[in-house]
Amino acid sequence: MKFSFFYLAIALSFQIAILNAQPRGIHISWNGTGKTATTMAVTWLNDNTDNGVVKYGTKAENLDQTVTAIEAFSSGVKTYVSKATIQSLKPATYYFYKVGSDRNGWSAVYKFKTAPADGDKSKIFIGLWSDTQNNGGNLNFEQTDTIVKQLSKNTYDFTIHTGDIVENGSVAKSWNGYFNTGQPVNSNMPLMSVPGNHDVVNDTTSKIFQRPFPVFFELMNLPGDQLNYSYNYGNAHFIAINSGYAQGAEKVGKVLFAENSEEYKWLEADLKNARQDKNVKWIIMYSHYPLFVFGVSHIQTWQNHIQPLVDKYKVDLYIAGHRHVYERHKAIKGTQIFEQADVHVYNKPQGTVYVNNGSSGGSLQGAGGWDMPDMLFTPRQKIYTYSEMTIQGNTIAYKVFDKQGNPVDYFKLIKD
Repeated sequence: MKFSFFYLAIALSFQIAILNAQPRGIHISWNGTGKTATTMAVTWLNDNTDNGVVKYGTKAENLDQTVTAIEAFSSGVKTYVSKATIQSLKPATYYFYKVGSDRNGWSAVYKFKTAPADGDKSKIFIGLWSDTQNNGGNLNFEQTDTIVKQLSKNTYDFTIHTGDIVENGSVAKSWNGYFNTGQPVNSNMPLMSVPGNHDVVNDTTSKIFQRPFPVFFELMNLPGDQLNYSYNYGNAHFIAINSGYAQGAEKVGKVLFAENSEEYKWLEADLKNARQDKNVKWIIMYSHYPLFVFGVSHIQTWQNHIQPLVDKYKVDLYIAGHRHVYERHKAIKGTQIFEQADVHVYNKPQGTVYVNNGSSGGSLQGAGGWDMPDMLFTPRQKIYTYSEMTIQGNTIAYKVFDKQGNPVDYFKLIKD
């Protein structure tokens, strides 16, 4: 009997070790190695060295293709990070996949959908969330978890996260907590995020001031430098930009995207190309810091740097985070604020529509700003929010919900 119990204990210990070693924090994205219609990047964490692979195919029961991941040890989260890029995929096609190895175990089977070909006018369905940072009231991402449960009820083409992913970008536990909490969404729908001020270095004397902590680059798998990038999805062009720590940067004259800076030149060239591209009907920009917002979240220098390009190239929609209250503003161009007959309909607006996503976990701030001349809607109560955006034909339909899935606001942007 002792002999049997001894080997049973060994077997159980081995099974527990395998279970603990299984892939976690799985998230997908596009990383710029090819078009959104033909590629997908897969990233995951593993406590043991894995040399894992992605097995994928168009049927869940037949994952007949394999891509080997590149594995590296992350000193930031003190675990192994595996990254793989699947290429030569078919546009507008569902694929199923799992990650791992026979040695350490396999994940569940997840699925994703590739983008349609550039210029395709099919419906685009996007989930939007922001400020999932694990501070007061969300220390273990419990509020974010309620948002994830709502988001995971839907099948978005991808999600946009407008920054402050964690409370402190240097803390390993926070990144592990976010990616483990967000896996039900991030493993099935590409996560296309920007860093927020809590994700970047805030020390104004640091050589990497306003850049994310190194762990951000270890864990994310986004296009270009992962800070300022763009991508097409169907007939829409999306531009993500890093607003750094604009509040602190303004005090020392280091706000990003100053005219003639490298990032400014990149942005202008990208906007110019997009406006000349016959496949692009919509241009949508997003960053963490807003251009228009109530209270101390408004950084005038940041607005001064970005708005001239937004106006010049007629950006349709600008989405931001940072302030933990949802806000929707009137269409704006320069100093002009355009009124509209229906508060829920922007009918051929002459300016850009500005939306601030609010919080999907970070501690809620006091509401306010109803008397601002450009404000169209902001709640009068503190609520966590997430949003859904549908792009189809000449219309963008935008809906906002609280963490229970109750409607908070909606609007339509009609272009032609």
